[in-house]
Amino acid sequence: MSLKEVRIPYGHGAKTVRVPEANLAWVVGPKYVPPVKDLVQAVRAALAAPIGTPSLKELVAQHGTKTMILVDDGTRNTPQKQILPVLLEELNAAGVADSDITVMIALGTHRPMNEAERARRYGQEVVQRVNVINLPQGPDDFEDLGTTPSGVPIHVSRLYLESEISIAVGNVVPHMYAGWAGGAKMVQPGVTSHVTTAQTHLMAGPRVYEILGQVDNPVRQEMEEIALRTGLTCIVNVVLNAEGEIVAVVAGHPVKAHRAGVDIAKPIYTVELDERPDIVIAGAHPADRDLWQGFKPVNGCGMLVKDGGTLILVTPAPEGIAPDHPLLVELGTTDEPTVHKLLEAGKISDGVAAATYLALSQTRKRIEVVVVTDGFTNEEASRIGLSATTDFDQALADALARHGKDARIGVVTQGADIMARFKVPAAATK
Repeated sequence: MSLKEVRIPYGHGAKTVRVPEANLAWVVGPKYVPPVKDLVQAVRAALAAPIGTPSLKELVAQHGTKTMILVDDGTRNTPQKQILPVLLEELNAAGVADSDITVMIALGTHRPMNEAERARRYGQEVVQRVNVINLPQGPDDFEDLGTTPSGVPIHVSRLYLESEISIAVGNVVPHMYAGWAGGAKMVQPGVTSHVTTAQTHLMAGPRVYEILGQVDNPVRQEMEEIALRTGLTCIVNVVLNAEGEIVAVVAGHPVKAHRAGVDIAKPIYTVELDERPDIVIAGAHPADRDLWQGFKPVNGCGMLVKDGGTLILVTPAPEGIAPDHPLLVELGTTDEPTVHKLLEAGKISDGVAAATYLALSQTRKRIEVVVVTDGFTNEEASRIGLSATTDFDQALADALARHGKDARIGVVTQGADIMARFKVPAAATK
């Protein structure tokens, strides 16, 4: 039997998986596009010609110099270490002193980053030059600004609100809750409280199949309403290729510049498929710190599997299943109507966990999910209705035994950041 070897990123290394060529339907992942030749110049050019806003110098003249830069944490792959030094220089040139600049890690409901993690992610030069802090996450650290027109409470970081200039630095990829990451997402959920985030995530959780890759959706509208109402000044977003290299930089208005980034990112992250296979093997990279992050490829790649099929997720998950949201594991295999009743009765304290649980449920009720990992055991995975193993070959052999020796197999090398389009209607491929 001839085997096809496929390299799947795994932590700081990779796993090579072997798939019978006769069964292989396709191997896909984000596309490779050549990176920008001069990153410094690309960032400067984007800031010099922002989309939908005045220049940085004009913004400083209009608003003041007290500047907050919002950055994503270690669960994302934005190359902050490369971008931030250039942005700091451009702010200096616009009249902003380093002492007026704070870099705040937009954690949302994620855990804080320690000193060593901050130095690795943002660069020793940056953490020594300006104040780099985690989002303060206590109840008193957020200001209540009422609600959006649809009733979502707006509880936003006081420190962010106190800034005169706010700049969100992130990257643009498909996202199961926001349609696309980047733009306003650095404010919501980045610097809003769990109260706000629970509401937007609960809007999205049961609808992840329809939201992923759709930029104009109700959840992103809420995020943008909150970001604009709270005064997000501008964004600096990058688009990355399959190797994590920057291929484009967009800057300017939180919505207009973001949409320009989405237009560039779509061809890179959209995979065109002509077959929905029985088995899909998916790497979780770059969402591989824990299974909580890995639910992105669980849902995004789970969509690609036939009803009744199997998803084999390959992820190191060194921090386990959901260390920041233990309620998800406590919910276990609770049915969806019961979760909704618990929410309505106010008996769930972590709405974000409930939302992610409901998103997982959309996939778990359709297909079997097996996780190949060193991060947690099969006993732990079984609590949430999944299976886990350290042995990929056995996982694939078991899946082939379930679906037959002629079962079709698809492979997604980096499953967290892709969106699929089928060349034939989905119903015809079930």
